Amino acid sequence: MPNRAIIVGIQAYAELPPTLQGPKNDAKLFYDWVTTQGGVDGNAGHATLMLGEEPPPKTAVDAKPTEETLKYQFDLLEDEAQRSPNGRAGDRLYLYLSGHGFGQSLSDASLLMANATQLRPRHHIPGRLWADHFFANGYFKEVLLFLDCCRERYGMATLNGPGTTMSPVPPNGARCFYGFATKYGKLAVERMIDGAMHGVFTATLMDALNGGASEDDGRITGESLKAYLYENMKGFLLAEDLEDSDVAKEPDLYCEPPEKDFVIARVPPREFSVTIPLPAGSEMKARQLFGEKGGKNFVKIADAAADGSLKWKLDLMRGTYQLLLNTESFVVTVKGRGAIDVTAS
Repeated sequence: MPNRAIIVGIQAYAELPPTLQGPKNDAKLFYDWVTTQGGVDGNAGHATLMLGEEPPPKTAVDAKPTEETLKYQFDLLEDEAQRSPNGRAGDRLYLYLSGHGFGQSLSDASLLMANATQLRPRHHIPGRLWADHFFANGYFKEVLLFLDCCRERYGMATLNGPGTTMSPVPPNGARCFYGFATKYGKLAVERMIDGAMHGVFTATLMDALNGGASEDDGRITGESLKAYLYENMKGFLLAEDLEDSDVAKEPDLYCEPPEKDFVIARVPPREFSVTIPLPAGSEMKARQLFGEKGGKNFVKIADAAADGSLKWKLDLMRGTYQLLLNTESFVVTVKGRGAIDVTAS
């Protein structure tokens, strides 16, 4: 059965400041990925991209998309599942939501829709409630939710959910991955990245899905995606962001276990051209680099004779390696986009 995607990016709100600059860019990036490498056939209408109006109308009451616009898409998926002989609307569902938002519980976050205001935050969509609905009822074998918005604490009841109080047991073999840009109560931020404004969480996510989180066999698993997002999101933050206790430094992630068995995509792994700085006095020492490869630990990745310099240039995947300089040992960590750390072991 086909994979499906519903992607929402609301950038300009009529009556809800401040104006955002990243959701439109981010939603388009995610749409491009799911329709090329994520297994969704955009030409068959299996991917829905919903962007806010620009400029927005003068009053929020006329702004779109609304929660009803999005719930209509959910209704279509439910109807398709009801008509299907196996009770499914597809194999995999992607939900991507970006814009202003809030956190109404420790486990969920809501996207504020275009018609929301500070007095009417009821116009929202709770991401995890709907993802759980499609997952637990078996409407899809796999459900992936990514929500790039703030999770400030709002003291209000959850509205606009699926309308069910029971929690069905997911069918055997069902898998889910949920990614929130922030922990509960924290702020998500957007920054200028690669010449355009992007949400920091989405920028990290797209780096991961485009090969940064790939294992050496090309698999992006729930385990490797979680690791990449946790390790690399702060790399896009500014110094003042890192000092601000309200700004999220890492995302909030959940993957149905076993995480290593959930293959999210197969994308050729990215190699980075890195320069390993060598400690003073090792100019005339032979070098060896060991790491994980093909599921085996402590495999020799590279070696070189001494060349009189204190720099060793290599092409390496993200990961942790052991550098041996005769009897000296160091840990080399290659992060997203080739950032590198070297520490004595």
